[in-house]
Amino acid sequence: MSAKKQDGETHYGDSIQPVKITPKIQINKIYGINTLNETYTIDGYFVASWFDERNIVKKKNSNKIIYENQVADEKIGKEIWVPAFEFINVVGKRNTVNKQLIIRPDGNVTYNERFNAVFTTSMDFKKFPFDRQCFSIQLEAFSYDDKSLVFERSNDAIISINKEMPEEWLIYNERKYVSKKEYSHLSTDGRPVEFSRYNIEINAKRKIRYYLWQFIFPLFLIISISWSVFWIPDLSDQLATNFTLMLTVVAFNFHTSNILPNLPYSTFIESLITIGYLSIFISILIIILGHSIAAKSKKISNQKLMGYCKYLFPCGFLLINIIQAVIFFG
Repeated sequence: MSAKKQDGETHYGDSIQPVKITPKIQINKIYGINTLNETYTIDGYFVASWFDERNIVKKKNSNKIIYENQVADEKIGKEIWVPAFEFINVVGKRNTVNKQLIIRPDGNVTYNERFNAVFTTSMDFKKFPFDRQCFSIQLEAFSYDDKSLVFERSNDAIISINKEMPEEWLIYNERKYVSKKEYSHLSTDGRPVEFSRYNIEINAKRKIRYYLWQFIFPLFLIISISWSVFWIPDLSDQLATNFTLMLTVVAFNFHTSNILPNLPYSTFIESLITIGYLSIFISILIIILGHSIAAKSKKISNQKLMGYCKYLFPCGFLLINIIQAVIFFG
């Protein structure tokens, strides 16, 4: 492995073989999940290890050397080569709480830092609250393409962080892998430049028990009660019941709006609310039209019409929800 020095810094751009770096990332906590901005905050440790023959100490009984924080910053780029590691999907700047540089007599170098940063990735909340999201970390070396530096996946398993996730999320899969990313803006001959990228993906699903009992079940209960008007003979009582239930749905929606994500598109749970409004609104129209038509024509019985609605409304509501489930989850 050859290296070149320029302006007091060490570079590996002319290396015959790329430097092999083994990264490890331990996530302490994922929090601050923002559904509208599609961001989340990660607190964790980042460790990178590689071999640098220039750090080999030939003296016997040599011990490893540890540099921390400001002293480590002074050594990096002047005496010890450390690539500029970059989290690609970070919004803004990552905060490095502490850093450590370990130089071993056999030439192995270990860079360690405690970090926290706001990450972003594409999220889809259309199935909310039955949605699943992927929280990812993407790491690259800022200055070195895959001809100079490549990441190697470690054999260590990712430490489960279920206890450090927000209570409404449950991790069901963790994955780490190395990929390549092409950048055309760095090309000098028209061919894109490839960079080695280390990826961690944490797949989590939302716990739905809270939403089932605090939102979906009460909403279905209110809608079901609205069908009781077809058993009430008096028009004024029917209308009073339905208008009261309509106001109940509005109040319920207003009360539970704080648990719904603020998104520019419709979600599954919002479509349930819309169906509830439509169910009550259509029942009001049928009641009014049924009484009006029955009063003008003796051939049409309002009692028979209400009898049909007793079965049509629950079956229609069930059918619409099945169609909606197919649209959102199919």
